[in-house]
Amino acid sequence: MFKKGLTALLMLLAFSVTAVPTDEIAQVISEQESAWNRGDLDAYMQGYWNNEKMRFVSGKKFRYGWEDTLAAYKRNYPDKATLGTLKFTIKETKMLSNYAAIVVGRWQLTRAKDKPNGVFTLLVEKIDDRWVITHDHTSD
Repeated sequence: MFKKGLTALLMLLAFSVTAVPTDEIAQVISEQESAWNRGDLDAYMQGYWNNEKMRFVSGKKFRYGWEDTLAAYKRNYPDKATLGTLKFTIKETKMLSNYAAIVVGRWQLTRAKDKPNGVFTLLVEKIDDRWVITHDHTSD
């Protein structure tokens, strides 16, 4: 009886350690995609670390801070037509530790007049028991 209980406990521990982080990280990105497609940039930003040290790099610009990043999104995407429909495709999630991962993928917007797309590399960290994006490098 003891041996069966120990085996079950070890299997449960092995599953929880290996499967959860990448699934939780993918969920954060999926929730961002859904929020964007609803036109809710405030909810979209919940995937980012709400801190002035959060970094967003795109084109030739470095942006620091959650507030400045949200303001830039609202300036650049003022309505549903400019937001379009967003699709993220995760190519790889590499765990760096129990509390940090690199996520590499593609993004695509589908809008009435165009379909901009590109790639992204995210540093995602577990802070205050939540996975959040602390560094986002996105390019066309």
